[in-house]
Amino acid sequence: MAPSTRQREQAESLKAEGNSLFSKGKYGAAADLYTEGITLDPSYAVLYVNRALCYKKSNRWEQVAKDAQTALGLSRDLMKAHYLLGVAQREIGQLSEGISHLSKALEQAREKGDSIKDEIWRELARTKYQQWQQDSQARTATVAALKQQLQSMLQAQRLQGEVAGAAAGCGPGGDFKGSPEQQQQAAMQQWEELLQRAAHLDSRTEVPTAFTCPLTMEVFREPVITPSGCSYERSALLEHLAKVGKFDPISRQPMSEADITLNVGLRNATQQYLDEHPWAWGEVV
Repeated sequence: MAPSTRQREQAESLKAEGNSLFSKGKYGAAADLYTEGITLDPSYAVLYVNRALCYKKSNRWEQVAKDAQTALGLSRDLMKAHYLLGVAQREIGQLSEGISHLSKALEQAREKGDSIKDEIWRELARTKYQQWQQDSQARTATVAALKQQLQSMLQAQRLQGEVAGAAAGCGPGGDFKGSPEQQQQAAMQQWEELLQRAAHLDSRTEVPTAFTCPLTMEVFREPVITPSGCSYERSALLEHLAKVGKFDPISRQPMSEADITLNVGLRNATQQYLDEHPWAWGEVV
């Protein structure tokens, strides 16, 4: 049953009181008020989001996830609900699901121009890095097992060749090029090369400078381009314009905040590089 107008007004009042307590760091008391509001109006999605924020402060991740999911069940476009659910899912070990919700939250934050997008970006980076660590450990274990299995198979094949060669009266291994040991080493080298190519996702190198801001030396999150054609991290360039001077840091050409434009191409290219080299997410955390 839909709440009455009076119930909605009371719930709204409780939300305001809860927000005030939250801003003072009284998260438990704030959560209690949000719970009262939910009792009056169970369809008020923002109350679940706000209570989830309180639970996040005390690392109650199961409760965070539950409230965020309830909020999204009431309204699918709640950016903070996606954000909170993504973080909670990471903390309880559901990394792929967390990445999905954090990606949605980041997309919505960028569309709205919300300042929380930097925080969401870092949480997404942390989650993707943890996913890479988990996948990398699994790949390392798989490679080790394959190498052991291959060595056993090659050893068995070498022994069979020696037996067959002796039976044919042509010496160990029969008709072949090189000794059994040389054949085994050659086969192992070929497999090592194949396994190394397969493990390229786990090979750390330096992130190309094309994907890092010349002011911060950090991986781009929100790159912007100036009239001179130089790209910088938006927050770093704005700080430069405010504290250093109204000019391009590299070209020294006069400019203002109104002259900068989001470099979508570079942002997408950076994202693609990070996804193709997932170890690099650790550079963002």
